[in-house]
Amino acid sequence: MATSLFFQPGVVSTSSTPLGRYLPRLPMGVAASWLQKNIPPGSWVIDPFGASPQLAVEAAQAGYRILVAANNPIARFMIDMAATPPSADEIQSALAALATSKRGDERLEPHIRSLYNTQCDSCGGEVSANAFLWEREAVGPYARIYTCPHCQHSGEYPATDTDIEKAVRFTSSGLHRSRALERVASTDDPNREHVEEALDAYLPRAVYALFTLINKLEGLSISDPQRDMLAALVLSACDQANTLWRVPEARSRPRQLTIPQQFQENNIWMALENAIPIWASPQPATHLTIWPETPPEDGGICLFEGRMKNLAEQLGEFNIAAVVSALPRPNQAFWTLSALWAGWLWGREAVGPIVGVLRRQRYDWAWHTSALESTLQHLAQHVAPNTPFFGMVTENEAGFDASAMVAADLVGFQLEGVTLRRKSGQSQFLWRKTEKKTPPSPIEPAPLVQTAAQDYLSQRGEPAHYLKLQAASLQALVKHNRIFSPDKSPADIYSETRTAIEFGLTYRSGFFRYGPSEHSIEIGQWWPRDIEEAQPPLADRVEKEIVNLLVDSTNPSFQEVDTAICEIFPGLEVPEETLITAILESYARKDDNDKWQLRENDTPQARKEDVLEIRHTLTQLGELLGYVVESNQPSITWRHLATNE
Repeated sequence: MATSLFFQPGVVSTSSTPLGRYLPRLPMGVAASWLQKNIPPGSWVIDPFGASPQLAVEAAQAGYRILVAANNPIARFMIDMAATPPSADEIQSALAALATSKRGDERLEPHIRSLYNTQCDSCGGEVSANAFLWEREAVGPYARIYTCPHCQHSGEYPATDTDIEKAVRFTSSGLHRSRALERVASTDDPNREHVEEALDAYLPRAVYALFTLINKLEGLSISDPQRDMLAALVLSACDQANTLWRVPEARSRPRQLTIPQQFQENNIWMALENAIPIWASPQPATHLTIWPETPPEDGGICLFEGRMKNLAEQLGEFNIAAVVSALPRPNQAFWTLSALWAGWLWGREAVGPIVGVLRRQRYDWAWHTSALESTLQHLAQHVAPNTPFFGMVTENEAGFDASAMVAADLVGFQLEGVTLRRKSGQSQFLWRKTEKKTPPSPIEPAPLVQTAAQDYLSQRGEPAHYLKLQAASLQALVKHNRIFSPDKSPADIYSETRTAIEFGLTYRSGFFRYGPSEHSIEIGQWWPRDIEEAQPPLADRVEKEIVNLLVDSTNPSFQEVDTAICEIFPGLEVPEETLITAILESYARKDDNDKWQLRENDTPQARKEDVLEIRHTLTQLGELLGYVVESNQPSITWRHLATNE
């Protein structure tokens, strides 16, 4: 297997995914592409974190048997649903059964919709609002968003006194709130206070609506698949119901249970309906088994319901060909909410495996290094030497990348390659399990960082962002075994490594920093103060290769050009997509099929004719001005008759 790591660009999906704002942003095809290029089909691969349902399904559909350790019951449920996705019609049928069930003498759907009823400003008709907008700690909403079914009046309008009065009717001490607490932790449970704190992320009206649905779901006479479909819709509604939806709308990816200054309260029944296309899929089912039952050799998912520590004890002589994983980032919001949602949907027993997250407060990068190291330590003990580990960070930043690289190195996964794109947030790593550590180099970390950064910038030929310099530096530190320290914790090693890198990239160490920020070292570009020789700028070399591709290929797509360029420029030289796009737009045009065609005036023949015309013009101009014109490829020289200069 080649050790050079080419960036796998994949395809960014434009469709929404269940709980997508908490999951890794993994482009489609990345994991499958790497596996197909490096691992024989039918092999066993393992994902020790189970953070991405997409990755598991993708690997299985590519013909691999993937063993996934998923301790989070919400993550397990999403993997199950992703492996056997229902159709939209099937989900709609299940929702209809819930909608027509009775709450007293009233059908459930109109009852839940009525909780959000308001009056149209235009025609005065009653309308179920899409959402209400709130100020944090306010007693009622300040605005509502609706589309009137009677007159089609639509937009955002100030809340009325009636809207505020209706919201105030629901209190934080009602029966439904008590049930929401009891489903997660009993009154004598020491975690009860943490559940109460987490529940503060829900307005009383949302709690009432959710538990009216959950109570009805438990007593509904439907099939098990239909119950799972409704559980999926309710799970999406549980997320839509919390107060973590910032106003104005943004691509919010909450990491803490912190209520924004302004937030949106969504209509819960509409949330159920809007979740149907998110969970539905026309894709065929993927074979899924529960450990220790194994899927067929032509591919499937084997789901282990627990921690990697417990799975490792059962692996025995299991032949793992590769480790493939989208590494999770620390996210207090998702893990705390997962504990709530698991209890609400399946009862207190379901919370057990992750109950500890309710009281956990520390989620910084040093802590995350320890968490990653702990999981990978159990895995490393049960994979053979030379086993490759393809890891992906899908929201890269300096802390996340460094945490992953330090944790993997500490447990015996040797870093062989790293490639990343900062603007798309994607970092990809290739590690390989080593048998034992080599003796550390006597060179101190700072000089290693300095040399690695200078070599990288010289090779790149242009300034670079801190994220790539950190990666180059960590490669050097790993190569010389300057990270491992048996007397220190993973958190301390992470902190000391980051400090060593930052010290090695200072002005005193020989680097200019352009566009610096006092608040973040990740802003700006670095360049050596003294550099003897450098390669031509990366942008120029990329431009040349793209033009060659356009000349040699017949109308390639952007994806084809991007993939080819990623293979020409491996590792940390991979260019950003924005540069590739800019070059394509400079030399080519897109046809109706989104294929790129070289413009006629940019073909080699046209450029050659342009050069000849320019040379002819310069020759004529020199002669007209009285110079002796000498034509020597590629230059043209004008010499004055009197001075011969």
